[in-house]
Amino acid sequence: MSPAETMAARQMTLPGWTPENQERLGKSRVFLAGIGGVGGIVAQYLAMAGVGELTLVHEGVLEMPDLNRQTLMELSGLGKSRVGQASERLARQAPACRITAIDARVSGWMEPLVASADLLVDARTNFEERFLLGRLARRAGKPLVFAAMNGMEGMVVPLGPGSGPCLECLFPEGDPSWDPLGFPVLGAVSGAVGAMASVLAIRILSGYGGVPLSRMTVFEGMDLSTRSFRIRKNGRCAACREGAVPEAADHEKPWRR
Repeated sequence: MSPAETMAARQMTLPGWTPENQERLGKSRVFLAGIGGVGGIVAQYLAMAGVGELTLVHEGVLEMPDLNRQTLMELSGLGKSRVGQASERLARQAPACRITAIDARVSGWMEPLVASADLLVDARTNFEERFLLGRLARRAGKPLVFAAMNGMEGMVVPLGPGSGPCLECLFPEGDPSWDPLGFPVLGAVSGAVGAMASVLAIRILSGYGGVPLSRMTVFEGMDLSTRSFRIRKNGRCAACREGAVPEAADHEKPWRR
């Protein structure tokens, strides 16, 4: 086996996991927006699971308050690019994974990168970038995993390509309480949400089982409970009206590669 397959040997013993599942992971490209408390965990688990290529997008330098949750960062990196540090750390952990690091906000010029990815993961902290990434995903016909946390609560939503509900159907006006510098963060909640998003991403990319799309799962850190429910398209959603694309898949069916 290759080094990447050797790293993934334990997951390959999962009931029903086939060499084809692992091969799909190895050929997969993921566009990951955000490598903080949630996204950093996603990046680590995808790279170590055997994903072939990661494009990491995150702007800014490391500050001391970031260190309560951003597991790819170290104290010695204060004042340095976060995405640069993440790339270097991942290269040591999973050298078979090809990594592109972009120190910038999600922007329209990234559309070709979105189009070349097999899956997008949204782990940003502001709705401006989240909404833009969602519109780029729909335009390119790509599935997207939304992951977020606030205080002791987290949520993940796999959104499919086509005419199903989008992020703006759920949060048409965003949420002022999600100001990047305003909401409280317990690092362990970030990690829990990142792990949940990683499970979804790995299953979508590998084709292991089926992932029911358009279902929100909410995690409550106070009692460790989860609840899951279907989300529906908002007929008044401006993003769906303006950025609709031809239906690529029935959003009510599991996404399979």
